[in-house]
Amino acid sequence: MTPPARVAVVGAGAAGAFFTLELARLLPEATVELYDRAERSPGAGIVMSWEYAEKVKAAHPEAFALPDAAMATWDRTLTVVGDERIWSGAYGMFGLTRRVFRRHAAELAARLPNVRFLRHDVRSRPAGADLVVVADGAGSRLRGRYGGPFGTRGTPGATVFLWMRTPAVLDPTFVLRSCGPGLLIVHSYPHGAAESTFIVEAHPRTLDALGLLDRPLPEIERELAAIFAGELGGAPLHSQTWGWRAFPTIVNERWHTRQDDGHTVLIGDAAHTTHFSIGSGTALAIDDALTLARSLATCRDLPTALADYESTRRPVVTAAQAEARESRQWFETLSLRPRLNGHQTVFALRSRRTANTYSRLSSHDPAFTTALLRTLTDDPTTPANLPLTVGPLHLTGRTATVDGAAEVVLPTTAGDVRCAVADGPPGEAASVPACVLVEVNDRSDVGELVRAYRAAGACAVGLLVREDVPLKEPHGADLLAVPVQPGSGRVERTRLADRLRYDHRIPVLLLTPQELPQDEIDTLIAAGRIDLVATIGPRDMARIPAR
Repeated sequence: MTPPARVAVVGAGAAGAFFTLELARLLPEATVELYDRAERSPGAGIVMSWEYAEKVKAAHPEAFALPDAAMATWDRTLTVVGDERIWSGAYGMFGLTRRVFRRHAAELAARLPNVRFLRHDVRSRPAGADLVVVADGAGSRLRGRYGGPFGTRGTPGATVFLWMRTPAVLDPTFVLRSCGPGLLIVHSYPHGAAESTFIVEAHPRTLDALGLLDRPLPEIERELAAIFAGELGGAPLHSQTWGWRAFPTIVNERWHTRQDDGHTVLIGDAAHTTHFSIGSGTALAIDDALTLARSLATCRDLPTALADYESTRRPVVTAAQAEARESRQWFETLSLRPRLNGHQTVFALRSRRTANTYSRLSSHDPAFTTALLRTLTDDPTTPANLPLTVGPLHLTGRTATVDGAAEVVLPTTAGDVRCAVADGPPGEAASVPACVLVEVNDRSDVGELVRAYRAAGACAVGLLVREDVPLKEPHGADLLAVPVQPGSGRVERTRLADRLRYDHRIPVLLLTPQELPQDEIDTLIAAGRIDLVATIGPRDMARIPAR
């Protein structure tokens, strides 16, 4: 085995410092140069779980040995929805003052005998190093200097945010404040004994309507402090970013490269970013750092070690970025929805993350889910067993069945009702079933279709809607049926159902080619993303849109 003798680490944040700590522990014979530069931190606080911190402390016991004044802990989160204050569990989380944690980690690394700590603004690759570890953040200048070998892509989100701090100890809180055409969304949490993080996120259209988009930063700070004076207790806000900015999701096709001047590898935000709403950026950066150091210490040579690091971490990061994309999209959609629904909105917020299913939240936070159910029904039951009214039909549950591609069978108080699938207006001589689902295409006159079937005797008329055919108005239809959409998680896969349900306020049936677990059905209904579900075979699913 030929480990690197000299390693240069550019950036002394969490990624760079923890890589240095771990490499120095595993390869004490290697020399590490850790480069730091004075810079304004992009955020005020860091959030993570105690469970994760304990794993890190197993190898680095002093990693989180910060003064009490630089930490805060919590086990529940407040969501302010209009005039409602709704508490739900958060399961052992804590906040850290970013500047204190950064300084602490860098000092731990700097005091090691084989580490040279250099305060230097690195603008080009440090000469003479066997390996350069690029850990200087999402806007990495060193990564950018290399041009294209990493295949870097940055995708901005649809909303913008302002990351601020306030000299007040706040409860960990989401605030959903309706303001004109959209919402002002607050993500806040304490990160010390006398200070909290306060992030405001909004769609640019909302900010423009409020006159907050293109004003000087001090004016924006004062105006936001006035809008949220009740939550802040009159405390001021101090921005940690240079103004409103869209969150950039950074993806690199390759995390390491070899050029004439040697090997270079990306870790942390220089390699990838995840939306701040899932609070995983620091943990992912630390795990990158620990994995890279361990690969260097155990693999036979440098190219093998870099390949091992990337193959180990990329699947984890890809999954985290998929979850972050879902979370980002959920907040982006919410930002333009001034109409909120109390506990159901809070449940949707919690369940935007895949792990937070109805059964998990019921187990961990029974008071919250019980309160949610009380807003939906007077009877103790589960969401999938809630009754539902579809036009004149009174359904006894939220799970329908499908007979081929021709009929959807709805369970009602009068027995099963067969809802036939049609691809056009009723024929003059044709007998019309009591319930019909009519496919909508780009040539359809929806209002005429609904009227024609009602005139022919159908008591309930539904529309089968595809994403590529916009539905501006349901024209009195009783039900919308939509196929599940491509995607990795529940937010993406139900995006059409969720949009139609919000826009038109009538029941939505989700058609899915694979049977969903009961817990997932409960989760989607409790979150208000769908009203009922039916499993339809892949062949029949493919036939329906093409009818």
